[in-house]
Amino acid sequence: MISRSGSNIQGKGDGTMRSRESRVACLFVLGVLWLANTAAAGSAGQRQSRSTVDDIVTIANVQAMIDEMLTGRRTRTLIPPLTHTYGSFSLGEAYRIQGALARRLTRDSGSVAGYKVAYASKAAQEQFGIPAPASGPLFQLQRIPSGSVLEASEFTALIIETEVAFTIGKKIDQPISSIEALKPHVKWVHASFDIGSERFDSRQAKPVVADQVANGVGAYIFVLGPAMAPSEVDVDALTLRLGVNGRTVAESAATNVMGSPWNSLLWLANQVVDRGDALEPGYVVQTGTAAPAYKAEGSKMLGSYLGDCGPLGKVICAIR
Repeated sequence: MISRSGSNIQGKGDGTMRSRESRVACLFVLGVLWLANTAAAGSAGQRQSRSTVDDIVTIANVQAMIDEMLTGRRTRTLIPPLTHTYGSFSLGEAYRIQGALARRLTRDSGSVAGYKVAYASKAAQEQFGIPAPASGPLFQLQRIPSGSVLEASEFTALIIETEVAFTIGKKIDQPISSIEALKPHVKWVHASFDIGSERFDSRQAKPVVADQVANGVGAYIFVLGPAMAPSEVDVDALTLRLGVNGRTVAESAATNVMGSPWNSLLWLANQVVDRGDALEPGYVVQTGTAAPAYKAEGSKMLGSYLGDCGPLGKVICAIR
């Protein structure tokens, strides 16, 4: 444009004026194009941001939440519910916060080793005031052998449940439509303990499902009993019992878990796939308690614990 302006048969001052006008026009056009592209990118970025970060849950807040949850775990102290401190957020956001927390936890707890299903029975939902099942990750270093002795100082408050657990044999990375289609993906079935630790101080405000999900639904330690092939045991016929110091404190049919522990596994598998993840071979899935969880604090945590699943076997541990 400058060369064309310079070749115009005009006076020097007029040529300079035309050159300036041409540059201004060019810059104006470029500016309009830049603004249009910026607006489009900003709109797309805003849509992406809103799908990732809730209006209330800013990136800074998420980082603060994770730091607070990690501090609570490290110091074994209860923290206020996140929704009380930072404002309410959606269940979808809660799972994204859980994912960010899990990435931090892998530094100390090892890689993800499976998932637990929480609030899988009406009894558990009523006990915790949570209306539907939820899930959280398990980590390699959270698994301990049956017969282990734990220190009471590890817990803020004990939550323990006898459950049916499955070990995945074949990767699940696509939706599964039925239990019949699910069973070939399962290698082993176990009696198990889900041993959780209370995370929230409910004196100021009661934690809601978003709080529990964000903090991993209380997952802390899991214990597996002997492995059995799925074809060798009818899990729907099992009765799940929890004994403390020789006294039965919980007993319920396995079918109280979403109608069948298999239904719980199916729900979890499809939920994980829907989030863009997969159940890998070797992953453990704890399917949830059929009865209200046993909760204890202080010296009441001490003792011997027995999880009895009849023909599926037993699992034991002690807290000193």
